[in-house]
Amino acid sequence: MIQIIVSVFDRASNAFGRPIFVPAIGAAIRSFQDEVNREAQDNTMYHHPDDYDLFELGTYNDEDGSIETLDKPKQIAIGKQLKS
Repeated sequence: MIQIIVSVFDRASNAFGRPIFVPAIGAAIRSFQDEVNREAQDNTMYHHPDDYDLFELGTYNDEDGSIETLDKPKQIAIGKQLKS
């Protein structure tokens, strides 16, 4: 099965977080939106949504272990736009 590789970019630290593998872009956006709106004292995405964006990095094939990366990460969600 082909999995989509995504990562959250933190503008404050100018770095991408650890990549995660999801079955579809929509699932990644939903999870990112849930985290941006999860109120918790230690949740920096909730307190600073302007600092975080979600990017697609490529694909992973779990049948043969191959990874294909995009030439350039593709922005798929902006934290501040998903804050409710």
